[in-house]
Amino acid sequence: MSDLERSALRAARRSGHLGAPESADSQEDGWLITYLDVITLLLVMFVVMLALSGGPSGMPGTDEIVETKTSPPVVATDEDRLAEPKVETDKDPAAEPQADPAAAFAEQASQFLREAGLSGQVDVVRQDGGVSLRIGSEVLFASGTAELSNDGMRQLEQLTPLLAQTDYRLEVAGHTDNRPIRSERYPSNWELSSARAASVVRLFLAEGIAANRMRASGYADTKPVARNDTERGRERNRRVELVLRPGVNNTES
Repeated sequence: MSDLERSALRAARRSGHLGAPESADSQEDGWLITYLDVITLLLVMFVVMLALSGGPSGMPGTDEIVETKTSPPVVATDEDRLAEPKVETDKDPAAEPQADPAAAFAEQASQFLREAGLSGQVDVVRQDGGVSLRIGSEVLFASGTAELSNDGMRQLEQLTPLLAQTDYRLEVAGHTDNRPIRSERYPSNWELSSARAASVVRLFLAEGIAANRMRASGYADTKPVARNDTERGRERNRRVELVLRPGVNNTES
């Protein structure tokens, strides 16, 4: 036997003596190796799927897509409006400027007179919270009398529709100049001014103006609107005024 063969034989014998037989524990732990292999395969599959899906947001190399949704417009319901808080102010309603009914009626009267062609014969005057329609006595009466002339009656009849548009109290006021009058019928300007006012009231009654709205007053020469030392001034003082004021119907004479 050669030296080479003898060396191989000795090596085989040593290997046979050193080899350890399989134990029972080694056989029982064989399932653990298979389980670890399965877990490893699952992890590999998870990594592959994660890579194909683009990876989680925030990872380097991936783009984050932000989806913006537009909310539909909010429509307020009646319940929402009732639930809204009310804003209170310190404004006092009584302190706010109120519409002036007398001013409105004055404008209405001016417009009426323009359309009726009377704006040059009847003046609209604001006074004492009311409106006065001022008419010269020469248009209505002859000198020293209280009987309405035909022209005077026509003029007053033209004013009746304007007076009927409102329920203001109506005072018919007669005025004279300061020149004294002494006649059997009119001993003074008091009687003359009062009689002229009464004549106008009777005409308005015939035209349908309610009696409880009106009264006749005579002021003689106590309320002049011009000087009595000139003829022009005395002419202006001889007048009849239809004074309209808001308020309850007047039942006095």
